[in-house]
Amino acid sequence: MTLRTYEYEERAFLDENDFLKVKAQLDGISLKISSDNKVSYFFVLPDKNVSIAVSPYKTVVKYKGGQLGNGGNGFEEHEFAIKPDELPESIDLFTSLLNLEPLKSEQFRINYILPGSIEVALKYTQTWGFHIEVEKLYKADDSEKNEVEKIQAKDEIDNVGNMLGIKYITDEEMKQFVDDIKAEKSKGSYSPDEFRQKYGQLF
Repeated sequence: MTLRTYEYEERAFLDENDFLKVKAQLDGISLKISSDNKVSYFFVLPDKNVSIAVSPYKTVVKYKGGQLGNGGNGFEEHEFAIKPDELPESIDLFTSLLNLEPLKSEQFRINYILPGSIEVALKYTQTWGFHIEVEKLYKADDSEKNEVEKIQAKDEIDNVGNMLGIKYITDEEMKQFVDDIKAEKSKGSYSPDEFRQKYGQLF
């Protein structure tokens, strides 16, 4: 059978002080650190995640076969690069297919690689505010293998959360946040220009 790629991911909202504290911790333990600021176009769906992200390095379409807040994790993931000049056409295509206008977000992001191939992204957007994503990719060719790998990934992700002293977003919190996004409510207190002026040197 064909190996499929899955992603186990958790996220946490951070306040400004927690953001600086967690950054200092990650700076000290990471095997690799890289800045990855980007502009994202994402489509708010109830049960899937579709986005297009543009950075100085690449432009990618990303699909996750699930949505945090729906009582599950460990979603199948697909990502493929497109040419930068194909961005407008790609946005138009997904807008038509999904019958949704995308939300645009400027994202300030630092990527960290931890031991065990744990990927951490420390981020700020005006919509999300300060937040962190912790994820582990794994491969499986059947449901039994998927379940075993998912449990292992969850344990590793939980250990990172405990180490950093962060509380992952619950399903209820995520559902409320999605409702807030639809109502155009933002968690961030800084506009992109304000954030760039205050913290741009960190990114």
